[in-house]
Amino acid sequence: MKTPNLNRISFIPALLFIFAGIINAQVKDLGQMVAGGVNDAEILFESYLAPYVNGFSAAMTGGWYNTAETHKPGGFEIIITLNAALVPEQSTTFDMNNLDLQSLHLSNPGDNLAPTVAGIDEEGPQLNYNIEGFELKAFDMPQGLDWRYVPSPMLQAGVGLFKGTDLLGRYLPTIKLSDAEIGMWGIGGRHDIKQWIPGVKKLPVLQLSLMYGYTRLHTNVGLSVEPNNIGALDNTTSISWEDQDMYCLAQTHTANLLIAAKLPVITFYGGVGFLKTKTNLKLSGYYPVADFTASALAGDMVVTDESAFLDPVDMEIKNEDGSVTKPRLNIGFRLKMSVITIHFDYTRANYNVFTAGLGVSWR
Repeated sequence: MKTPNLNRISFIPALLFIFAGIINAQVKDLGQMVAGGVNDAEILFESYLAPYVNGFSAAMTGGWYNTAETHKPGGFEIIITLNAALVPEQSTTFDMNNLDLQSLHLSNPGDNLAPTVAGIDEEGPQLNYNIEGFELKAFDMPQGLDWRYVPSPMLQAGVGLFKGTDLLGRYLPTIKLSDAEIGMWGIGGRHDIKQWIPGVKKLPVLQLSLMYGYTRLHTNVGLSVEPNNIGALDNTTSISWEDQDMYCLAQTHTANLLIAAKLPVITFYGGVGFLKTKTNLKLSGYYPVADFTASALAGDMVVTDESAFLDPVDMEIKNEDGSVTKPRLNIGFRLKMSVITIHFDYTRANYNVFTAGLGVSWR
């Protein structure tokens, strides 16, 4: 049987990879959210996980550029980049009274604020099964990780092709840790548009270009929830609760107009554009679901073969503003010493992103 919790934020191992000595919180098994059925599970998953989903989406679009200048044919750059998105303070909690739950309800309606995954490291409100005339505890909402920064490290490379056009690629090799893994790749391009603008193309300092980038990130985490985790007896099932997994796939598109001022050692750059994201969450395996029968009303909540769900959740987690397209504004600077580059930038969006990178560039 797999470990019954996601120790040290294992469902996003990138944090372990970068901040292993910092994060030591534990998250209870998220599979227990299926206890009240698929409708309630999807509502709870989205409310709890959305800050990190949105944070990853924002962080994944950072680091695509550190100048508006393109390479000559055969020129190249290799950069190690760390992007970190900041979860807004208001996204560290959510009001459970605003959720349209069907089979679950709050044990205490006055205890209605639950931490999101980015919230405080304390268990959330208790949920009970919503059975008329009968109260039985289902589970407590999981604690947060008390960590608002969502990092996205990656290796990025670019090569000049022709006519001021670069081919860009990025990669994070699949990292496995216990029963969790994460991996990422992306592809994009950049084109010099200054060369096509009469009167502007001869300016020695100013640089203008357009870029596009697509990034795909996947995570897979083993879960473990049994009937006793949701307040039920396991006396009627022949089901094995092994092989429970949570799979998340995040895809982002970004396009930006880039502008830069290149000086002998330092380059100031910025960009304005948009971000489009799509994130899908799936649960695989069998999950116990409470059986709302006469036996439950008698005080013996059970899970039966018929009430257990196979692969219960397949959903899209939406951006918290209800839109898949977000404006983004970026500003930063790059230092270049011979072929070595160091850059820092800041992106203003719903989830602000800080980026730092170290690389080698040969034009």
